[in-house]
Amino acid sequence: MKRRLLFHRDFHQYTGGHGKVWDYFNHAGTHPQWSTAIHLTANSTDLHNPWRVNQVRSDLQWLPQSASALFLAGLDWNAYLMDDASKPVVNLIQHVRHADPADCLHQHLSRRAIRICVSQAAADAICGTGLVNGPVLVIPAAIDLDGLPPAAPARHGVFIGATKQPQLGQMLLARLQALGRDATLIDQWVPREHYLALMARSRVAVVLPSPTEGFFLPGLEAMALGCVAVVPDCIGNREYVNSGVNALVPPAELDALVAAIAQLDDARYAEALVAAGKTTAAKFGLASERAKFHAILDEMDSLWAN
Repeated sequence: MKRRLLFHRDFHQYTGGHGKVWDYFNHAGTHPQWSTAIHLTANSTDLHNPWRVNQVRSDLQWLPQSASALFLAGLDWNAYLMDDASKPVVNLIQHVRHADPADCLHQHLSRRAIRICVSQAAADAICGTGLVNGPVLVIPAAIDLDGLPPAAPARHGVFIGATKQPQLGQMLLARLQALGRDATLIDQWVPREHYLALMARSRVAVVLPSPTEGFFLPGLEAMALGCVAVVPDCIGNREYVNSGVNALVPPAELDALVAAIAQLDDARYAEALVAAGKTTAAKFGLASERAKFHAILDEMDSLWAN
């Protein structure tokens, strides 16, 4: 009989964090010795919820005792009120902010879990607190390379992904338009398919992370789509960004971003960045992430015991 890995989600609207939990749900579901289950809260009615889109049956009640092991990420901890030493917990860490004592997630570091960090930076951050209870493993975040939209045959303009820094994005759009440059701004949530389609039509993609991202997938998606990526540093994206080689990494400041975009008028330099970016992105497919997670599931009992 397969063992049951139980997930929990309170899904109000699509985020990259929800998307990565969805990836892990699918990874676990392909393991020969594990089955998956999920409890979606009553508020999880968003039409872009992938569990609902794909008609995955949700457990009507949240019953941790019914599972062989739990998969928790972010605020899922709040639904698991009483730790059970006999029940393994896999905790996905997607932000370096878990290490910040002011963050609400910090308090859970001392709770026993097998922690999977989406970058070495996230692992270093939480281990540096001295509070972590249980093994810490790193599986770099991956993207669905096969699920990306095709690149437009004729690419033009600048895509500005600024949902996490809308004010800076708006300022950049105004400056670029004043300079006569074609630019498209996304500064609020839109369906993921629309976001990626707009990016795929653009020659340059400026994607603006929060400073404490654990990885930041849009930068990698821009590379995979063949855009020239302009990605300010956010600690976590050091996992894949090589400044001046596969992307430009200016400070998250208006003048610096404008100057970086101007550099890309050099077509030969831009083409070199695109080529290197595609090579980088090809290393971050879901198959690698899945294989590494399956190895953890294989060793679940020994990891938990030790």
